[in-house]
Amino acid sequence: MRVPSPLIRGLVGSCIVAATSLVTSVVPPSSWVASLPIASDMRHSLPGRMTALAFMVFGLGLLVWAWLSVGREVLAGVRHRLIPLTVIWSAPLLLMPPLFSRDAWSYAAQGALVAKGFDPYSVGPGVLSGRVIEAVDPMWMATPAPYGPLPLAYGGLVARLTLDPYVLMLAHRALALLGIVLIAWAVPRLAVACRVDPNVATWLVVANPVLITHGLGAAHNDVLMLGLACSAFAVALTGRWGTAAVIAGVAAAVKAPGGLVVIAIAAVMSPLAGRARARLASLCIAGAVSVLTLVTIGELTGVGSGWLSALDVPGLVKSPLSIANLIGMGTSGVLEWLGADTAAEQALQIVRLLGILTALGLIAVLGLRSHIHQAARAVGIALLAVVLLGPTAHDWYFLWCLPFLAVARPGRRLTTALVGVSLILTIAAPLNSSLRGAAVPILVTTSLVIVVVGTLLGHLRTLQPAKPSKPTQPASATPTTV
Repeated sequence: MRVPSPLIRGLVGSCIVAATSLVTSVVPPSSWVASLPIASDMRHSLPGRMTALAFMVFGLGLLVWAWLSVGREVLAGVRHRLIPLTVIWSAPLLLMPPLFSRDAWSYAAQGALVAKGFDPYSVGPGVLSGRVIEAVDPMWMATPAPYGPLPLAYGGLVARLTLDPYVLMLAHRALALLGIVLIAWAVPRLAVACRVDPNVATWLVVANPVLITHGLGAAHNDVLMLGLACSAFAVALTGRWGTAAVIAGVAAAVKAPGGLVVIAIAAVMSPLAGRARARLASLCIAGAVSVLTLVTIGELTGVGSGWLSALDVPGLVKSPLSIANLIGMGTSGVLEWLGADTAAEQALQIVRLLGILTALGLIAVLGLRSHIHQAARAVGIALLAVVLLGPTAHDWYFLWCLPFLAVARPGRRLTTALVGVSLILTIAAPLNSSLRGAAVPILVTTSLVIVVVGTLLGHLRTLQPAKPSKPTQPASATPTTV
């Protein structure tokens, strides 16, 4: 039996994911999805939800398998039309409910707050009523928005036209789509500048199933932040560092970590290593332009800069993907077991603070010491440090560092690691907050994920072509010097 081409496998997998999202995704009860004949019946029964989850994992497995098959050929030097391929794999998800996360419904409600004249940095969606808050996670109903002024102002504009939460969600997915377009434009240019095969970088980043499912499918505004950050670096490499610094400020106006691309911009401004004063001056200038842009956006949109006081909101989630959280929760558990309840309550906050300080110290070192040839890697490591050492981390945060590490001349080990993490985060995506407290679905889905991940991990061994062995020279041969 002939195996379908990767394009067909990926498309079928994406269609399965799209179809099952009609059952597995949390949607407003007033939306059209909630009243679909078959999907609504499956949604309200445990066997129906479990069937949909099983097919969801299977569809994700097909998509990842197709991506790995294309990658094996790309890494071997075969040229692929990766942008059309990504478009085909992404198309089935464009109008579907948000995958794996309820954040897009929070975006919709926060836009409604702006449209209604509320300060989204002072109050949460709970002050609203009606269908716009039907699908918002109860955990975030009373919390202010931790996002920059740009997506909030945009959400407010759309909310003045309609308060239909599904339409508002699609509007934010359009922002994610714009982010992917920017990434697809910037990554090949960064790869060429960094002397990396642009075809390999495009496969590793743009066609990555994490970007397709978590980025576009979940409609996270992180994708727009990332697209702007990548574009800022690409523009800086053309010599227009002032424009690049402005774009970096726009990226920070979506989410604060986007501003870390100023590390790369400063490296372009003072490309020689070892000149700390010149690099510090470049960082100050690029940083000042970015901050000025950020403040200006806040004032022009009328949203302001109150979001800086709400940056600790994501820390309410004690994610195990954050090293600081793992150490803090472990320390807190031990102290609680020993009877030191007061110390146990403080342990997590202290460890989180140490993690943030460590990340800031690493960012300072990278900003002052990394020269132009290490700029991409420096930004990638800085963003990775924010994810792993910050107060919280979600699986889609991996996207923050992916483009920069992908163009930083990754060797076999780093490439394999990036592919392996992408594989796991894609297949394990259904184990999200929508399964919170549902013991049976969690156990069954975890078992399915382990089986699929275990099957696909075997493909990593043969993903990259083996390096040709060097011929052994005879003992009498005289080495040639260049």
